[in-house]
Amino acid sequence: MPRDLETKIIDAGIEDDIRRNELRWEALHLGLREDEIRNLLAQGLAVAERHLEALRIAGPY
Repeated sequence: MPRDLETKIIDAGIEDDIRRNELRWEALHLGLREDEIRNLLAQGLAVAERHLEALRIAGPY
């Protein structure tokens, strides 16, 4: 695998990990429990983002 491609893949993984942690903290702030957060993140980042956005709009959890 070319070095540039390998670096891009690693960078994308790091960015996903960072976003996953940001979403986790946001979910904690909204009052979700650890098991709820784990299940939410298991559905993928895009789904988790939409779900948390809906919770922010709806108000307190």
